[in-house]
Amino acid sequence: MKIFQIERNSDCPCGSGRKYKRCCQGRVDDATRRISQAVGVGSFTAEGLEVIETLGFLCGLQAEGGHMPAPERLGQLLQEAWDEEDEIQYNQDEGALSALSMAFQVLLGEKHQLRSIRIPVWQFELEFGQEYESEDEEIELIKEIIDYLVGPGGREFMTEALKCTGMSLLYDDYTDGELKTLLAALGWLVVDDTRDLFLFSVLYKTRSDLMVAAQKVTEIMEKYGEDDQEELYQEMRSILFNYPVYDQMLSDKADDDINFVMEAVANDELNLDVPLYSVLQGIYAMISKAVESSEALLSSEEEDLPTGTLKAPAPMEEVLFPGGEYRFFFPEVLGCLDRELRETDNSELRDSLNEFLFFLILLSDTKQIAIIKYLHARCICAYLGRLPVFLPEADLEFKVPADYCDENIIEKYVCYLGSRDMTEEAIYVRNAFETLGEQAQKEAFLYEDEVIDFARLLLEEDEEEE
Repeated sequence: MKIFQIERNSDCPCGSGRKYKRCCQGRVDDATRRISQAVGVGSFTAEGLEVIETLGFLCGLQAEGGHMPAPERLGQLLQEAWDEEDEIQYNQDEGALSALSMAFQVLLGEKHQLRSIRIPVWQFELEFGQEYESEDEEIELIKEIIDYLVGPGGREFMTEALKCTGMSLLYDDYTDGELKTLLAALGWLVVDDTRDLFLFSVLYKTRSDLMVAAQKVTEIMEKYGEDDQEELYQEMRSILFNYPVYDQMLSDKADDDINFVMEAVANDELNLDVPLYSVLQGIYAMISKAVESSEALLSSEEEDLPTGTLKAPAPMEEVLFPGGEYRFFFPEVLGCLDRELRETDNSELRDSLNEFLFFLILLSDTKQIAIIKYLHARCICAYLGRLPVFLPEADLEFKVPADYCDENIIEKYVCYLGSRDMTEEAIYVRNAFETLGEQAQKEAFLYEDEVIDFARLLLEEDEEEE
């Protein structure tokens, strides 16, 4: 099974947006030629050629800022790796083969870019550490996983494994010995007859990571009490960073709870009453962009979000992360969810909220980012689509979108924040108005109805989908 099959006129896999023939193909062809020459033209089999072509492909898709080893060095080390494997095979040295597999597993743990090469065994209902009725049951499950990944169903896994290998060559540091180990493993992956060697090595490392991470988490949970939550979270984050497969497993297993909470949010069953300062930049961005067509603004359904409710306008993302609004919004929305957790009488919602908060605070999975984007957009829509909005503590009322762009009203809000010793928030609000609010003022006056309708549209579409 040839893993990379890129046509000349296909989009280049580097993501440039250009055709492959006008982008990376020349570098790929050059790298492949130089690797072949270093190995020795005519000294390799058809399977060897496929390995060389795959390695050339990874070399040719170079990104800026990395340090891909020279093709000549890779070719020489690949030939040495093949010679050593031939000797192992000739001597039928199972011990040496096992040692090579163990060396590869060490790389899977030590090299940052290789840490994502793991098998999601829980998706196959395999749980390491779980007691099975017999040892044969666990062995059978493992065999089923390997058989699946060796076949057509494993193409996505293999493609991602190769991409990670390419990124590792580009960004991780390797000795010659380590490179030979990696190139041997690359050959196992590419060649059909040896792919199971690669998969078993990854499976063993996956098992080790999951069991070690689980043990560390247990120790941490026993170490800290309720008054040491920040220290607990800090150590947990470290574990999840070092063992991303455990992070992924927890994320996947949280899907049901995430779905439940997100449905409650979409149906307005949860109160996300975040303060104005935590979404002000987003309000200005939405006012400025709401006059564009809804179809252009609405992002496609986020694949990383378990529910189908996420429709976050792209301009919101621009102010949420690079614009710095995340540092104000995230703790506030966490506070809202925590209050709902403590106050709700619904035991199912309470349990789901508990898992949901754990997920948001600790996990680094991309679903987390998608959820935060959605919650941010929804809170913005609440301020614009449910006018008038009252802030009794600040003695303020926003009757129309333009009120959010009114300098006098905003300055009064700044003074209120200052009176509460919320200096950082006050500075943030004033800067947000000066950088975005004044620009949005014209649109707020001219397109008042469009802004309100657009915000309501986003809120109502969530409810309709449910």
